[in-house]
Amino acid sequence: MSGSKHAVALMGLLLSGLVAAQAPPPGGPPPPPNTALGEPQAPSENPLTEAKIRLGGILFWDEQISLTQTVACGTCHRAFSGGGDPRPIVDADGNRNPGADGVFATADDVLGSAGVPAHEAQGLYLQDPTFGTANQVGGRNSPSAVNAGFTETLFWDGRAGSTLLDPNGGATLIADGAALENQALGPIVNSAEMARLGGTLADIEARIAAVTPLALATDVPADWQSFIAGRDYAALFNEAFGSSDITAARFAMAVASYERTLNANQTPFDAEASGTPSLTTQERAGRQVFDQAGCRRCHGGALFSDDNFHYIGVRAQNADPGRFAVTGNNAHRGAMRTPGLRNVELSAPYMADGRFATLEEVVEFYDRGADFTAPNLAPQIDPLNLSTQQKANLVAFLKRPLTDPRSAAESGPFARPTLFTESTNVPVEVAPGQAGPLSALAPTLRAQEPAIASGREFTIALEGARPGATAWAVVDSSDPSSLVAPEGNSLFGDQTFSIDSNGIGSINLALGGHQNQLGIDLYLRVYVEEQPELGNAGYALSPAVRFRLLDVPLPPVFRGGFE
Repeated sequence: MSGSKHAVALMGLLLSGLVAAQAPPPGGPPPPPNTALGEPQAPSENPLTEAKIRLGGILFWDEQISLTQTVACGTCHRAFSGGGDPRPIVDADGNRNPGADGVFATADDVLGSAGVPAHEAQGLYLQDPTFGTANQVGGRNSPSAVNAGFTETLFWDGRAGSTLLDPNGGATLIADGAALENQALGPIVNSAEMARLGGTLADIEARIAAVTPLALATDVPADWQSFIAGRDYAALFNEAFGSSDITAARFAMAVASYERTLNANQTPFDAEASGTPSLTTQERAGRQVFDQAGCRRCHGGALFSDDNFHYIGVRAQNADPGRFAVTGNNAHRGAMRTPGLRNVELSAPYMADGRFATLEEVVEFYDRGADFTAPNLAPQIDPLNLSTQQKANLVAFLKRPLTDPRSAAESGPFARPTLFTESTNVPVEVAPGQAGPLSALAPTLRAQEPAIASGREFTIALEGARPGATAWAVVDSSDPSSLVAPEGNSLFGDQTFSIDSNGIGSINLALGGHQNQLGIDLYLRVYVEEQPELGNAGYALSPAVRFRLLDVPLPPVFRGGFE
């Protein structure tokens, strides 16, 4: 998930897109043949158990771990998208990072994964220099969480290593093979992916203890429901680890255990490699192109990856430091991990910057050779000069033969709950705002979090309002668009906040004591005071947002409130 389609985030793992088919230096060993895939080996210090796997899956899909309650590890890592993030394909602008030049709509833009708005410890939104109060977007396309248990390092640049040290004290918990455990700890404290500014692992430990498992999710798999059985996270940790202590290390071990079960090893290619003919004539012809064109030199073995790092000339070498940021080796400037090709049909967009939307575009890139060059350009990136039919055959081989149908259908080990952010309970803008007498444009309203009763809060933010003004949040059972004045006209009472010198304001709206409003459509507008003596015309109005007040249970210890 970190750095960036949700491992365990932003929210990053191996990219589920295609990177390179670069060859090793001349004279190197022949590439390994592509073979059937088995199961990854867990480190001896973190053996797989059913309780840990289930706890890890529940944690992986729980949006409540982010303070905004809108991002889970699974937000950016969905099996039907090859283990990566489907959102850049359906909403490119909402998942766009301006790239190295910091300017949107230029050639170096990156399709990454939307995380959380910049926010502080109480959840109030802050102004980010690039994204304002909107969701921040990672600078790399999210890697795949599928098959991530097979690799020695994780993330595009390999910064998640194999030794796990206890975040609380530094003792070695896992000597080797802990890349999954290490990567699980990154996104949850990354302030662009899931965390507040200055967030710590201690924050996450406290947050897990304070929420009911998967309380915002629906369609929870039956075996997870049976495991939860009305219990809180402390009880689930007790079953998985033998005591109720909720620690960052245990979070990492549980999530890693779950991820080690997400393996795309039931593809038509696996059946073919095991002796059952399963490929069509065209797919077999594509496999021949794959071998003859040299793709296997970097995409060999059972994973269809050499688990190495290469600069392949997709973009300028200085657009992203890549592996160099970890090693300091100039030969690694711009070099990214070679992702595996299993499920590659599902995992668009492709490359570390998400620049290609289809496998056909990827094949065209390799056919023409590098678009950029540098001293460390992979030596075998040269034009392939494939025929139209060869390219079609190659794409055919990359699609169905390498796709695990369970992943595409999110069945078996890939079964998962429906997230709050996929539900009809997400706040939706339903009517535009209006400028006031002293402003040229209507302010922008950010309202995306779950509106939860039980004495909790609904955080919203306003951007582009008149600096120094007072803002009134008004909630009603219909669009409150034509009030003479906002005072005394909100179902939740008068709730005001100030707009700062940059035109930004944020408030935690109190939602307690309104159980009779549960589950019905409510409407929110923010009135920004400009010339109140003019009545309705004296206010700038935010867009109207429709939302629903949700009844989300708290663990018993918190049911009296958080104070």
